[in-house]
Amino acid sequence: MTTTKTQTAIPTFPKFDPEALVALHRANLETWFQAQKILFDYVQTLTRRQAELVNELFARAESFLKGADAKKQPQAYVEEAKQAIEKAMAEAKEAVDLGLKAQAEVVDLFVKRAAANLDEVKKFAA
Repeated sequence: MTTTKTQTAIPTFPKFDPEALVALHRANLETWFQAQKILFDYVQTLTRRQAELVNELFARAESFLKGADAKKQPQAYVEEAKQAIEKAMAEAKEAVDLGLKAQAEVVDLFVKRAAANLDEVKKFAA
């Protein structure tokens, strides 16, 4: 009786680099922190601007009450009201523009990070 030995092939696995994986996640976290900073700065700017507007509103109300003239006709206040409405619209537009800018910056960061992640994953697979 003859015995034949057969060798089983050992599967080869791609080389795993844990340091590269950690670096990838570190870069993801850095991108996340950058995005948080952009959004925090936006909220901080918006909050400051809103506080300025409230202070301005109180100052206007105070000056209006001190200098109110009961004999003045309502038409005399139309120009003031028009200016206030125009200013409110400009402030709202500025807030929206700032928000869109912050959003675009964050999206750009994440898109760049996703592209970099794809490149890194390709390196892992090679």
